[in-house]
Amino acid sequence: MNLVFRAAMSVLVLASLGMQAQAQEAPVTGKEIQDTWVGKTLLGTAANGAPVTMVLSADGTATLSARSTNDSGTWRAVENGYCTTWKAIRAGQERCFTARRSGSKVTVLNPDGSVSGQFDEIK
Repeated sequence: MNLVFRAAMSVLVLASLGMQAQAQEAPVTGKEIQDTWVGKTLLGTAANGAPVTMVLSADGTATLSARSTNDSGTWRAVENGYCTTWKAIRAGQERCFTARRSGSKVTVLNPDGSVSGQFDEIK
């Protein structure tokens, strides 16, 4: 009986830790992006592991560097994230993203919910 009780308590503790980890993850709003990302250099990795550097400017322009890809374009904040249009990437088609913060890391999600990349540092 004591072994069953311990196993049940272990399951409850692990479930509680999992809920706490999920609770610490929070959406990044368009307003937060506007207030904290603009004029800063965002450093991270793309979903394929390539290092990424992105800069969003106050005038709506943006630059992106990922391995051998360097591009420029435009960006805009939306209620639940941001949208970018690059000159070369995606043949100039706009794509909107959502972002989730967990501690100091921000995970960027594609429209289908798959991970586009992660920003580890905002300078």
